[in-house]
Amino acid sequence: MTLAVILAITVFLAGAALGFLTLLIVGIRKGDRAGHLADAPHTQVEAITRRVLGVGTRNHPDGNADEEA
Repeated sequence: MTLAVILAITVFLAGAALGFLTLLIVGIRKGDRAGHLADAPHTQVEAITRRVLGVGTRNHPDGNADEEA
């Protein structure tokens, strides 16, 4: 019984990791290749991909993103 539970958890986590990597790959492939990363993302997949990979995200110089310069 314990082996079955461990195997089920392992399969679930492997599937979740594979799904997450697939999401990133789709986001990279469909991403903007023309270099317009300063524009807002067009889809949720693109937004998640940018956030995870750190591409096209801006950091405010003083660390406070809520205030405009």
